[in-house]
Amino acid sequence: MQQGLTRRTLIKAMGIGAGAALVGGAPLAWGEEEKPLKGGMLRAAFAGSASDSTSVLNSTGSNLAYVRARLIWDSLAEIDGDRIVWRLMTAAEPNKDATLWTLKIRRGVTFSDGRRLTAKDVFYSLKVWKSQPGSQSGWLQPLDIDASRLVDSETLALKLGKPVGSFDLLLAQSMFIFPDGTQDLSKAPGSGPYTLAGWTPEKSVLQARADYWDSENGGPYLDQIQLYAISDAAARLNGVKAGQFDYAGGMALLIARAEAANPAIKLWRSASNEMSSLAFSMNLSKPPFNRPEVVEALKYAIDREAMVRAVTLGFGEVANDALGAGQPWFNSGLPVRAYDPQRAKALLKKAGLSGVEAAIRTSDYEYGTAESATLLPRQAKAAGFSLRLNRVPAQDYYSDFGLLLSTPLQTNLFRPMPLPVALPFYYGTGAPWSFTGPASPQLDALMNAMQAARGDALKARVADVQQWLWQQGGDAVFARIPSIAASTPAVGGVRAAGFFDYPLLRDAWLRRS
Repeated sequence: MQQGLTRRTLIKAMGIGAGAALVGGAPLAWGEEEKPLKGGMLRAAFAGSASDSTSVLNSTGSNLAYVRARLIWDSLAEIDGDRIVWRLMTAAEPNKDATLWTLKIRRGVTFSDGRRLTAKDVFYSLKVWKSQPGSQSGWLQPLDIDASRLVDSETLALKLGKPVGSFDLLLAQSMFIFPDGTQDLSKAPGSGPYTLAGWTPEKSVLQARADYWDSENGGPYLDQIQLYAISDAAARLNGVKAGQFDYAGGMALLIARAEAANPAIKLWRSASNEMSSLAFSMNLSKPPFNRPEVVEALKYAIDREAMVRAVTLGFGEVANDALGAGQPWFNSGLPVRAYDPQRAKALLKKAGLSGVEAAIRTSDYEYGTAESATLLPRQAKAAGFSLRLNRVPAQDYYSDFGLLLSTPLQTNLFRPMPLPVALPFYYGTGAPWSFTGPASPQLDALMNAMQAARGDALKARVADVQQWLWQQGGDAVFARIPSIAASTPAVGGVRAAGFFDYPLLRDAWLRRS
């Protein structure tokens, strides 16, 4: 894994945007883009959430909240593919056994209220994130904050509860930083390129900072960005067509087909290694999926080829019950389970069952989840499964965290993350999003070995974890699906920077008509 890239080096080396871009069906060569222009206002629409707020702690609560957070609060580092791009820290070095990590904090950074960034601000922010439920506390799970310390105004020594050789990757996962002692986290100043000038649950107005610390290496180019919470993908697209929005995220794949020849629409598609994974998640602690035979039977009851054709419209790929295809750590030796209803029936018979009845909890919050859940009952019927849909409104699907982690069977769309980050996020004791239930001692041992590994050994330990999950895990990962966004041809400079569906708009700009 390449580490330690700066923003200037990354942009110069890559010269690309959020993924493959198409205008009127023709590939857009990113190297041919004009020099970014300054000025103007970008209007962008994303899926929001009924629980949206301006708190920094809500930064991963919805697509819109995530996009907004990346503009207001800079993070310690960013991920681009398998590379770390330094932001508010300039280095992260482990000791010999990776139980102590030394962070160097960037000089010359200022918050929007004029305060200068120091290691004290980073330490306070990490304490707050560690104490709160959510994505960041999950990524920081190995951190022993009480045993960690400030070394000086530019240096932190972070002590871990166990060896984690890829802790720098965890620190690069949206660790947004705010000033030491911030009490009202709904008004936390950030060091990002924009400040929040106005907010309602339906609309956020962000104003560019004239004093942004990193402006000589890129944006902000725009004067203002307006973010709109629009739950329906078709409404987001129609807004772009009608001139209401300039950019819209979370498009259905039908749009890529229907609008491919439309010169007024620019389609953005995630790169292959940034595809999301569609899965049916079975909680191994809940009947009937507390029987291994039932879990394996459902995996054989999925016609993956048909799912890819029908749900991804041929844009996707068949998956082999493992996350992270295309990453350097991925276990490419895992076979794909073929559709085999008779084998599934035999497994149910082995468990003493003539059939299985269950509900699939699903929603159309993301394209592909509800569509695949609608197809599965027909496919699985031949295997002895009688499945019914429990369709939840999009705005409510993620609102009950306890329900998410206790549902016997549900649809899932896994966002791409580096595997050393993703696997502890979903599996093992302490995983914040353990959709498949509590971990076994065997899985915990494999996870601990993986987290302790560095360098060449890390790939082998990831492969061990993925092999176990393929055999005994509760996630039936059946397809990989690209993400699609739409914009007018005037929009440039949008980058995924690790999260295509929550794009980085820091360097976005608009062509003049």
